[in-house]
Amino acid sequence: MTNWVRRLTIVWLTMLSFQVWSATSEPLNVCVGDGSPWPPYTYWQGETRQQKADTLTGYATDLVLSALERNDITYQLVFMPWARVQHELARESGRCDLTWDASYKPERAQYSRLTTPLYSISLGYLYIGDPAANVRPRLPVSDSVCGVNGYNYAGFGDNPKPRFEANTLQQALRMLEAGRCRFLASEIEPVLGGIRLGLYQFSRDLAYISLPNPKAFHAQVSRYAPQANDLVALINTYIASAAERGEIEKLRQHYFQTGAL
Repeated sequence: MTNWVRRLTIVWLTMLSFQVWSATSEPLNVCVGDGSPWPPYTYWQGETRQQKADTLTGYATDLVLSALERNDITYQLVFMPWARVQHELARESGRCDLTWDASYKPERAQYSRLTTPLYSISLGYLYIGDPAANVRPRLPVSDSVCGVNGYNYAGFGDNPKPRFEANTLQQALRMLEAGRCRFLASEIEPVLGGIRLGLYQFSRDLAYISLPNPKAFHAQVSRYAPQANDLVALINTYIASAAERGEIEKLRQHYFQTGAL
């Protein structure tokens, strides 16, 4: 059996198993961390669950939900803080089967499976300053850095990590604006995109220092979810086929050229 035929057979069997499963099982609990919008990858408008569900959009959102819908997998959206999403994914009887915008951490690998990367973005430090200025401050010391509780800062390596953590990104931005910290350790694009879209409020100019290594983000499936490994394989297969069909490039053109970044 050639490699091509073997891959085609695996894909067909995976899709068939999910067609049988989706017809007989409860909808997947697809959880969205709603503490901080993540434009242009995942964001929404409004405060109620219905408002969030009706306006939920973004590059990663479209990619993951299309993978489910194209394979006739029913799901229901569940909104909760990001730290709670991780807690529920780790429980055998938890309320979450799947989420996305997740980065790798060794402890997450204990209770979940990650798909191939959906996207990669820049890590760094945001600070109050002229973004057009040629002079950049030195890398911060740890006692001047704030961040967000539950975020994964492993990608910062030996660079300073937050000493002060807020519950949401908006709260962390308020700390920076009020001078309670000098630098905000974060992924750069979602912060700048969120401010431009009006999802975050910040009245000062923001500049940033980028670190050299980008950070990859994935869809994350609880190991306790129904047919967890098959679900990961199905999403991976969809991502690969969407790239071949040019659908991912169309998504990038839509979300990355609409002023979100």
